[in-house]
Amino acid sequence: MSSIWKEKIKSPTELAVIIQNKKSQGKKVAQCHGVFDLLHRGHLHQFEQVKSKADILVVTLTADQFVLKGPGRPVFNQNIRADMLAALELVDFVTIVESVNAIGIIKLLKPNYYVKGQSYQEAYKDITGKIGPEVEAIGAVGGEIIFTNEMPIRSTPLINSYIDPYPEDVLLYLDLFKKKYSFASLLDMVNQFKNLKILLIGETIIDQYDYVEAMDISSKGGIMATRHLSSESFVGGILACANHMATFCSTVDVISAIGTRNSYEGFISRSLAENVKPWFLNKEGTDTLVKRRQVENNYFTKQSETYYGDESCLKEEEEKKLLARLNSVMNCYDLIFIVDYGHGLLTPRIVYFISTPSHNPKLAVNAQVNSANRGFHLITRYPLADFVSLTQFEARIAFSDKKSSPQDLAEKLLKKLGASAVALTLGRKGSVLSDRSSFCSTPGFSKQVVDTVGAGDAFFSLAALSYVSGFSIEFTGFVGNLAGALSTTYIGNKSSVTKSMFLNFAQTILS
Repeated sequence: MSSIWKEKIKSPTELAVIIQNKKSQGKKVAQCHGVFDLLHRGHLHQFEQVKSKADILVVTLTADQFVLKGPGRPVFNQNIRADMLAALELVDFVTIVESVNAIGIIKLLKPNYYVKGQSYQEAYKDITGKIGPEVEAIGAVGGEIIFTNEMPIRSTPLINSYIDPYPEDVLLYLDLFKKKYSFASLLDMVNQFKNLKILLIGETIIDQYDYVEAMDISSKGGIMATRHLSSESFVGGILACANHMATFCSTVDVISAIGTRNSYEGFISRSLAENVKPWFLNKEGTDTLVKRRQVENNYFTKQSETYYGDESCLKEEEEKKLLARLNSVMNCYDLIFIVDYGHGLLTPRIVYFISTPSHNPKLAVNAQVNSANRGFHLITRYPLADFVSLTQFEARIAFSDKKSSPQDLAEKLLKKLGASAVALTLGRKGSVLSDRSSFCSTPGFSKQVVDTVGAGDAFFSLAALSYVSGFSIEFTGFVGNLAGALSTTYIGNKSSVTKSMFLNFAQTILS
């Protein structure tokens, strides 16, 4: 038999009708909104204050997929969270909201009051950027904002310490890190990225995921047959890196190439962040590179990958055009950011030109090893890069070295390339960074990995911003690992690491 409090949980449209009826009866309706991952006395204190002013208390709850507090959050799914809230006598109605903010649900419900805690009273301290638009929304429907003075208890530190803690080594690392960097100091440092002018150079790749289900062994050929279910595509390659940087920096420019056949130009334009400004070299008679991955739908296991497109090097005239573009713009930036996927865009002449010491910007480079170039594409083609970021595997291939420790590999790279700093990513184990005077190791922060495709690019994108800002390799490793962990929580490059996501996660693990 269902509990009576279950009847308090309504759909947003059902609740809108109920509230309209309550208001027509002269009732005052208040709305509280949030995640409510762990109920505590502070929430009850807030609800008590609300019920002293309003007749009806409605709690609107952020749905699981829109909770941006980082990997592993929320700990309790939306149905459990809704049940816990509905079971409280103080709460009259609960609804689950499919949105990252409360703007839409405020406009739908039209409450008399919208309630937030005292920590939101100073809007400039709101890292989510939500409170301003939400205040506008409640004003637009004739309501008013109320800030309560609840007990100073927060769910996040309780969850971190008692319910969903990281392993002991990660907790020890975070304790030491927090002694050097508070969230306030991290926020100030990350805000400094805004003034950076970044030029990204690398191949444009379209990532397509084909979701399939297994059928049986084919009677013709003895291979596993699959049934196609659906497909979705995302911009990858250097464009994915640009999207990661877009909400952190005001100037994010890209130099890349696309084909004149099947260019995907319209799709690319729709997929890029507003402040990403691309300049494309048109490779005559070629297709824009597409990487199609076949993914088993039930367990999300990748079965195969197929490349479509031309990977030949630039023709002489194309190379001249690209060199002319680089020559005219390179010194306008703080950082030249290169991910060389080895698909023919970055020719030896272009690499030599970019690596010339006379250029003013810092140079950050990754030379990716993939199935199309393994053994033929090494980071050693980039002498004099300032900041180098590789996977441990890519570094081992560069030196034909299976046994050295990550620290020794990083030091070898520093000496070989003349770099100022080197980062090696280690998958779940995090990363190591080394410069000419120090070494640091940063653990991984992932908890629930959906897909690792693009995690290295996310790490490099944010770590490079920290490096060029002059911050320590310890801080740079932390920033990169946060971005990499966030990237593993969604499929491929379906989303990007935004500043809001990043700061929410940082605040979560530093609480």
